[in-house]
Amino acid sequence: MSAPYTVAIAGATGNLGSDVTKIFLHSYRASFSHVIALVRNPSSESARALASAGAELYTIDGANPGPSYEKALNRVDVVVNTLGAKPSETKDALFDAALKSGVRVYFPAEFGLDHRLNEFEDWDSPEWPRKRAHLDRALELGQERIKTIAVFTGLFLERAFGPWFAFDTANHVYTSVGAPTARFSLTSKADIGRALASLSLVALADPSEVPGILRISGTTVSYAEAAEIVQRVCKEVGDEDQAKIVVKSEDAAAFRAATRSAQLSDPEGTGPLGHIRIAIGEGKLDFSKDNSNDIANPGGNAWILAVLNSIFYSHFIS
Repeated sequence: MSAPYTVAIAGATGNLGSDVTKIFLHSYRASFSHVIALVRNPSSESARALASAGAELYTIDGANPGPSYEKALNRVDVVVNTLGAKPSETKDALFDAALKSGVRVYFPAEFGLDHRLNEFEDWDSPEWPRKRAHLDRALELGQERIKTIAVFTGLFLERAFGPWFAFDTANHVYTSVGAPTARFSLTSKADIGRALASLSLVALADPSEVPGILRISGTTVSYAEAAEIVQRVCKEVGDEDQAKIVVKSEDAAAFRAATRSAQLSDPEGTGPLGHIRIAIGEGKLDFSKDNSNDIANPGGNAWILAVLNSIFYSHFIS
């Protein structure tokens, strides 16, 4: 007997979308018999790899996505939006097609910091107000017709520890904004996929069991704790030179003022990295005590969350 549900992933060949699609294909196929990958280029290597794994490819017209979204979402139960920094019109067209097609569960493209907590006034990174507008629109228009679930997951575990967030392992220096003991949450992309699949099944059974806005926390750490883990792992593999990590901190007020000045000077080009480092220092990415892990992974029994040690072993140790 075939499984009852169909899921469509928008941005299925992207940074997060590829991992999410693979989880639906390989770990939740018993529950989702049809996994549809919404792609712009079905001939790309990543799209062909998903097709070989069993995904059904559906080409989206980037210039006019609405009609192709409507055709693709016919008889789809769940839509996962992993489009990232796409125009608001594209994301709204996806939601509108989901609503019109009778989709039951919709995940907007969040999967990062909880931007509702941002206190950047007139210098917020522009993508976050666009995300808030899309989420508010989906919640308002969807009402009882579609279950919209915004999932905030902190930083991607696989991509957080690099110089872009001042984890300069090559030069043995980690630099926080404010206290290096401020903790922040991270979730692996595969665990995000598992959480989305699990939340989908709960919401399909009973929408009231899943909040419209929630957090998932894979693991939580500080700059100081990350340095300790790297040093411990390096010693375990005999790399004493790599183990010497110095933890420094930048003055939070000065960094905030510099980030504000840069953002106001170039609103679209500055990017959110400085804002994220500020939010980490302010404790706004610590989801360890306020999350919905037990809804997605009751008792931690459905799967084991990825931990930092495995990332450091694979990415930082030569």
